[in-house]
Amino acid sequence: MTVLLPFIVNAGLNFVLGLLVALFLGPEAFGLYAIGAATIVLINTALLDWLKLSVVRFYSLQSRESDPGIRATLDLLFAGVSLSLCALLAAALLAGIDAGLPAALLMVSVAGGIAAGWFDYHAAIARARFLDAAYARLVLVRSVAALLLMVGGAWWFHDPVIVLLGGVVSAVTAVLAIRGRLADAKPASGVLRIDLMRNFARYALPLVAGNAVYAAIPLLNRAILAESHGFAEAGYFSLASDIGLRLFPVLASMLEIVLLREVIRLDETRGRVAAQKRIARNMVPVLACVLPVALGFWLILPAFERLFVPASFRGHFAAHMALLLPGFAAIALFQAALAPVFLLAKRTLVAILASLIGLAINLAVIFAQPGTLAPMTVSIAQSAAYLAALLVMAVIALRALPVRPPLRDLACILAAGAAMGLAIWPLRGTLPAGLELPLQVGLGGLIYAAVILGWDVGRWRTGLKLRWLARRAARR
Repeated sequence: MTVLLPFIVNAGLNFVLGLLVALFLGPEAFGLYAIGAATIVLINTALLDWLKLSVVRFYSLQSRESDPGIRATLDLLFAGVSLSLCALLAAALLAGIDAGLPAALLMVSVAGGIAAGWFDYHAAIARARFLDAAYARLVLVRSVAALLLMVGGAWWFHDPVIVLLGGVVSAVTAVLAIRGRLADAKPASGVLRIDLMRNFARYALPLVAGNAVYAAIPLLNRAILAESHGFAEAGYFSLASDIGLRLFPVLASMLEIVLLREVIRLDETRGRVAAQKRIARNMVPVLACVLPVALGFWLILPAFERLFVPASFRGHFAAHMALLLPGFAAIALFQAALAPVFLLAKRTLVAILASLIGLAINLAVIFAQPGTLAPMTVSIAQSAAYLAALLVMAVIALRALPVRPPLRDLACILAAGAAMGLAIWPLRGTLPAGLELPLQVGLGGLIYAAVILGWDVGRWRTGLKLRWLARRAARR
């Protein structure tokens, strides 16, 4: 529970953060902020994320003792990449190169990419060493600090650069708060080991290349909208996109941190086949969590928009979000259900293929239609890109597994989602938002849970019954 709490709190704070920043900045300034935020994600993903992935795969409690050079090499690589990035930025600014962004926004975006990478790197170290309390503190400090600094900056200055700077400070503060806990007891000498660097690059860079393309798609789409319709229209799109890209990856990470630990343990103790069979079974809880969140969010959109979305964004937000939700669900399903197949086998080149197919489809949908680009077409294109990438990865992953996921359980989950939708669809737009939203969430959740437990999906009802009987016997 210690490791899950920060994910739950972080998801809630991300909702509040995005909505409040949009409220205080307004559509046009928020559009500029969103382009800077997407640039931060792209920099982190393309240049620093491979070190986080290398921590997840190569750094553990066992390797920390047996080969301390792993941590030393990772630390040196992070410092080297960060300093090189700063040097490139300084050279570009001195040369007068036009990056299409204001210089201040570009500088804070680069700083934000490095700070986000530093945060993710240390979060991966905490997870690899099962330091759940330190990990929880890291995430919670950053979330609270970001809420205070970024929202405060938007309210006081109405400047997207100040808002992004608040994000940089919050990430650095969170890492400094727990960095001492993550230091190795026997640090190796600060010598870069080329053999380890090659292993890290061979494993992680193909996956990072794919992830960088995924991260580039929202940035590209925001830039296209800003160019064709102005920053205000980009802001409308970006609010829906930002909330989804914060919520669903957090949900996927929460599932991943719970499920991937057992997969890695099985791979080390009982062999690759046992771990692959567990991955196939894990697709049931992943779908059982992602489906009701995506479908439920779509069903409550009218009430959610009336209750929480700033007035200047209403109408645009719901229209974009309804079209973006399938793509967000695809991201979560890939990250939590399919990615472990390729991480375990170290077959990460396939991620590049899937991401390039997604990017091609995104561009084809946007530019295939003649005439003026409709803003909603960009949302359709982004969802189509992520769904296409998910389909490619699913075909390859399922062929690599020795068993299929439990089809009966997957069908029952889909039926539970349909039952939930039929129950709360008639409530859309019929009641005051403050009454409609909790009624939809409560009624939909009860019906979904009743169907899941009634059909004993994943044998969860049986497990609950056995646990209840065990506790009852222990009291006697």
